[in-house]
Amino acid sequence: MSTDPNILQNIANGKPVRIFLPLRDRQERLRAHCICQDIVPPKFSLIFKSGMLPVDEIDAQQACLISIDMGGPTLSLEAKIQEIVNQQTLKMILQKSISHEQMRDFFRIDAVTRVISSSFHTQFANQNNEPWSIQGETVDLSGSGILAIFPSPPPTEKQVQLEISIPSAVPETVKVVAHQVRVQQQNDGRYEVAYHFDDITPEDRDKIIGCCLILQRKLLRLRVQILEK
Repeated sequence: MSTDPNILQNIANGKPVRIFLPLRDRQERLRAHCICQDIVPPKFSLIFKSGMLPVDEIDAQQACLISIDMGGPTLSLEAKIQEIVNQQTLKMILQKSISHEQMRDFFRIDAVTRVISSSFHTQFANQNNEPWSIQGETVDLSGSGILAIFPSPPPTEKQVQLEISIPSAVPETVKVVAHQVRVQQQNDGRYEVAYHFDDITPEDRDKIIGCCLILQRKLLRLRVQILEK
């Protein structure tokens, strides 16, 4: 993670970005598209379409996550809301930036949910192999990969298809193409498998990161409750 505000100089004025906005008394975060303008590091403004911002519901005490497609690795920023100017404009101040590589560790959240690993067949490969599928559950979840437990070792192939049930308020399933990073047998005979995503849509990555933010918020609340006892 970096706290260098000059990273904002790499963002063009008028650049479209995505933001995860914290809401009062709600675990869900609002995912919205907006425009980054008036960049004077470490400050900048975000401009939204008319009627998109639920001004009365925004929790300005919490940090926002902003995701920016830089034409290569995605740049993610954590920023605080300085001022809600009107129904369309937020004034922001940068707290830190998170590189694509750091996203995996920074938003790696313990999460148990269903995952199905199955063979991934393309038009030009694997057509002679028998299709297979195995169901397991995740140990943790992130925007670029998962750690999961399976009753038996999934076949080692160059790429597999994962179907991941997102544990959100409205359950959803995302499909990604991934490859195995490591496999380790556990004492109970099950197999722990780490996967890294190779092909995932920005929308599905947003869904996973949004879910991670919700789970992170729950863990922080639990930690506060424990410390207060």
